[in-house]
Parts: sequence; structure tokens; C-alpha cells
Amino acid sequence: MVAGNRVKELAIIAMLSAASVAGRVVMTPIPGLQPTTVIVMVTTMGLGLRQGLLVVLISTLVSNLQLGHGVWTLFQLLAWSVVAVISYFYGKSRWSNYLIISSVVAGLTGIIYGMIVSLNGLLFTKRIIAYYLAGLPHDITHAIGNFAIYFAIGGRLQRLLKSYSAAYFGRK
Repeated sequence: MVAGNRVKELAIIAMLSAASVAGRVVMTPIPGLQPTTVIVMVTTMGLGLRQGLLVVLISTLVSNLQLGHGVWTLFQLLAWSVVAVISYFYGKSRWSNYLIISSVVAGLTGIIYGMIVSLNGLLFTKRIIAYYLAGLPHDITHAIGNFAIYFAIGGRLQRLLKSYSAAYFGRK
């Protein structure tokens, strides 16, 4: 990759990560409503898996400086990485061009994220099903929030990132 393109790529990753961090920190008082999952999803679909994983890493580590680090940080990194991988393959399907279907997928990634983060409960209890069910209402609000955020801005942001990627990096 040409040095100028590398700088452009780092700049867009930094900008998306900053938006993710700011959204996550600012929306903390509203349970389940935070844009990180959707930003990871559209970044991966629009720019690629590597870029999506970089946004995962930067967003999680930087936002948790404010929100608090702990063992859950590893599970958040894992969960958002799984969301990135799912989004990468989903982005290659013909279904990713439909706003409603993509919004539903964004909602489902909120449930998947919650399931994976809940695995940290295995470190503390053997009653993982009860542990997960206790957090299920939060996961449902996360799914609803993801649906709403993707429906509002996800489709446009994904198209913008795809056109940016095509213009600057020659990707389709």
C-alpha cells in the first residue's frame, strides 16, 4: 500500500474509533444504547476485516479507560471481533444491500455480543444460564438499540465507507 493511502486508512480508522469511543462513553447512561457494535459492523462491511478489527481493538481499549478495565475487557474484545467476522461475511452477501435486513442483523449482533461477554461469568459461577438470563434484558435493549442505530445511520455510513474504500484503495 502506498504511504499516502496508509495515512488515509489510519485516519479513517482513528476517526471511526473516536466516534465509537465518544458514542459509547456518552451513551453509557442509556442501557444498551451504544454505537460501537454498529460502527464495527459498518467498518468491517465497508472497509474490510482488518480495519474492523482495528476499530474493535482501539474502541474497546480506549473507551474502557473511562468506563473501567477488567476481565470483561477480554470478552468485549472477543465479542466485537466475532461481530466483525460475522459482518465481514454478511457484507459479502446480497442481503447486505437491504436496510431492514441489515438492521435486523445488527440487532442480532447485539444478542451475540451479549452472549459472548456473558461467558466471563464462567470465571465466577457454574450457573452460566442463570447468569446469562439475568443479563438478557440488557442484551435485548442492546439489540433494539443496534437495530435503531443501523436503521438511522448504518446504511448511509456503510455506503460512504464503501465509496471511500473504492476511491482511495481501489477496493470494491
